[in-house]
Amino acid sequence: MNHIKACFFLLLCITLLSGCNTENTSTSKSNKKEESIETKEKLNVKITLNKKIKDNKKILISGKSNLPKDTALSIDLKCPECSTYYYDLSTGVNVKESGMFEYEFSNEEGEEFEGGKYIAYVETAPDHHQTDAVREVFGENGANLVGSNVSDDYIDHRATAEINFKIKNSSKVKQKSKKDNAAEVTKKKNEELSTLKREAEYKIESIVEDNYKAASIEKIEINQDMSTDQDNKLIALVYLSFDFKNSAQTSYNMVEMFSDDLASKIGTDNNTINQIAVFWKVPYIDEKETVAKFSYERSGKQMKITDKVSSLK
Repeated sequence: MNHIKACFFLLLCITLLSGCNTENTSTSKSNKKEESIETKEKLNVKITLNKKIKDNKKILISGKSNLPKDTALSIDLKCPECSTYYYDLSTGVNVKESGMFEYEFSNEEGEEFEGGKYIAYVETAPDHHQTDAVREVFGENGANLVGSNVSDDYIDHRATAEINFKIKNSSKVKQKSKKDNAAEVTKKKNEELSTLKREAEYKIESIVEDNYKAASIEKIEINQDMSTDQDNKLIALVYLSFDFKNSAQTSYNMVEMFSDDLASKIGTDNNTINQIAVFWKVPYIDEKETVAKFSYERSGKQMKITDKVSSLK
């Protein structure tokens, strides 16, 4: 009997010792697992971005990072100044083994991008878009991601980066068609011609008013000289009145002298006038009709007489 009790007591002790060892082993494993989680290495994220613009039609965004291979990214492109705020939003961009990634933006039908300031923004996709291997590196909800390139604006941590740049002189805004360019050139030429006409008219007025006290101006017409291939050459038609009472012969002599002098001064002072014709009225002889006309043509810096007609002599 005593022998049986001794055996029973021995078995009980062995059982208790075994249970203690199992509990200690389980606790040890749990502690090691917790310690492993606590000491998991953080990833100090580094991302740098570059851009390349091709003929204002394509924008290539490329990046270099220390993110693990196959990390899923999204890249969006926006232009706050443009008529279209968001140009594109890419998903499914993956990091290559070297940590590199890239995405090319383009418009439909090859249209050019508007001129303005642009922002390209890159961020890691949410957990459910990442592979198991990437999630293991990132930790739950990106808990292992740290550094200046990590944002916690979401319920999880995301690696982010952005690049700002400007597109200038986009032909969509500034480049004009050949027709528009031709119209602009024509407009510019017309404006230049109008300026030359006003200057020529003012010059003739000044010469007459300053030098011929016996004469007055009725009108002055300045036209483009279409008989030459030279640009901005003019023909002046000057209508004057001789207002002093004199004989017909004296009046003729006076208007001829005034005409020759006017042509001479114009030849020297204004090289845009190629031809000039001076028409005279003498009211006390004939109030309505032109009684004399003198025509001149440029020869170098001088004007030579080409025709004279008068009823005064």
